[in-house]
Amino acid sequence: MTAEAEQAARAALDAFFACWNAADIDAVRKTLNYPHVTFGPAGQVAVASTAAEFLTDFDELRRREGWDHSTLDELHVAASTPAKVHCDVTFSRYHADGSRYGRGRVLYIVTNHDGHWGMQFRSGMPDADLQAARG
Repeated sequence: MTAEAEQAARAALDAFFACWNAADIDAVRKTLNYPHVTFGPAGQVAVASTAAEFLTDFDELRRREGWDHSTLDELHVAASTPAKVHCDVTFSRYHADGSRYGRGRVLYIVTNHDGHWGMQFRSGMPDADLQAARG
């Protein structure tokens, strides 16, 4: 059933955000399916064929943006099958004092690989405030 798939996809994204906010790259990697594709806002494409290839520099994110944590604000399922769910997500980024400094929309494709639900594709569009924070 797609309802079960949609629930599993939401749980996978909740786990991703929790690990992301803990700045735990090893845990983040476990929330993904591979190959993992990131399609950046400027059209750049990054493919991580394995978990070890998925990289995020949380220290640089803190330095460059003043990032402390992110929230998954809204999630709408655009399409789903028993093995794949397309999620249209609105997210926010915050400083340590709790002030929001940017928002964005992202398409996450969450897939089921051998019983593991994980995000396999993401394509984000930051708002002007988040773009400015990125420098």
